[in-house]
Amino acid sequence: MSYNKNRSIVIRNAIINSLFILWCLVWRTGLGLTFFIIYASLGYIYSWPFYLPISIILGFAPWGWKVQEERKMRKLENKIGDGVIYAKAESNIEINYRGVIFLKSVFGLFISGFWGIILGWKAILGMVVQLVDNITTFIKYI
Repeated sequence: MSYNKNRSIVIRNAIINSLFILWCLVWRTGLGLTFFIIYASLGYIYSWPFYLPISIILGFAPWGWKVQEERKMRKLENKIGDGVIYAKAESNIEINYRGVIFLKSVFGLFISGFWGIILGWKAILGMVVQLVDNITTFIKYI
């Protein structure tokens, strides 16, 4: 491949990656704000106890999802190690009642919210660093 073709591929990838990172930042923040606003306003209207701390925790849930995704990817990278992927088949049989499924979902939201509060800054910082790297790559190859 020629230098110009490689250069155009690098520039195109930097632009696409930067747009994707910006979209992810806006989407996760917007979704968190939506969770916060809906739960806080309903809690205020109906006088729910502890509505403000709960709405703050739910507002950080999308960033907690990002933290959990990164942890899963890191575990997968550690398992790959030597370049070979090992597959394992599991069969889980459990009886789920509607209440149990609902409680698991609500509990999962709170766990994600706590992850978002504790380590959400790290996910945001990683995305911003990657965005800056893409911009410097774009500027370098123009």
